[in-house]
Amino acid sequence: MDDMTPALDRIRTKLELLRQVEAEHGFGVHLGGPKLISPLPEMPALTEVYALFGHLHGDNFRFDPPEILLDGVPWADRHDDPSCPMGSPLILGSELATIPKRLRAEIPRSGPIRLDTEDRDVYWMDPDDYLFLYEHPDEEAEFAVLAPDVVTFFDEVVLGPGYPAMVATVCGPGVAEERLRRGRNRCAYANNWRRLLNTTGLAE
Repeated sequence: MDDMTPALDRIRTKLELLRQVEAEHGFGVHLGGPKLISPLPEMPALTEVYALFGHLHGDNFRFDPPEILLDGVPWADRHDDPSCPMGSPLILGSELATIPKRLRAEIPRSGPIRLDTEDRDVYWMDPDDYLFLYEHPDEEAEFAVLAPDVVTFFDEVVLGPGYPAMVATVCGPGVAEERLRRGRNRCAYANNWRRLLNTTGLAE
């Protein structure tokens, strides 16, 4: 991105609104506060985005800083897996929908959301397809690009109107449209992150 300042300002403003509304309604979403992140000149957008929130955690996804932002390892010294079929992407977070809620304390995350360190795309690849490529490196990779860069990803997808489409792509259309069947929120979206976005108007 040439100038990511406007998008970062939007993310900061959205997070303030979301924290306020979450405090009022108690959807059960976790929005971390600003976090001290190790500077990474090679990936400045990544550094500045995660410094705004540290972590985000809803029913279907959890986003945490890639390890390289926390351990202070220089980019040149990072672990690069030469056998990785996708070029050792960074992991931005993971989907949770495939993990039963009763097991999430034991299994905190599942299929990763990845960042291509060369093209800077944020993408999703089914874990089974990822493993298949290790065994068949000459096969064409199948993946879905979620955003052209990490700032756009958080601004427009995680914290914006692109969120339902991401849930449908990663978790499946049924998960994206699932509704609560009982209780005072009956017929509302089962996904607490989507309910929060809808309440703030950010999903529109």
